[in-house]
Amino acid sequence: MPRPDRRFLDTVVAFAWTVLLIALLLWSAVWLISQIYIWLIVLAAIAAATWIAVWWLQRRSDRW
Repeated sequence: MPRPDRRFLDTVVAFAWTVLLIALLLWSAVWLISQIYIWLIVLAAIAAATWIAVWWLQRRSDRW
């Protein structure tokens, strides 16, 4: 509940700071998730390449 001694401009400024804080928090959360997402893709690609290399080497050694 707003205090009676608070001016309208003070209320607008406080609301603007709150919106800015929420926007910064959302931006940092999206940035962090995107960084983790990229690392997960890189790790999955390394794991897939390793699995394919091992499968190919085993298949190649079976011929001899």
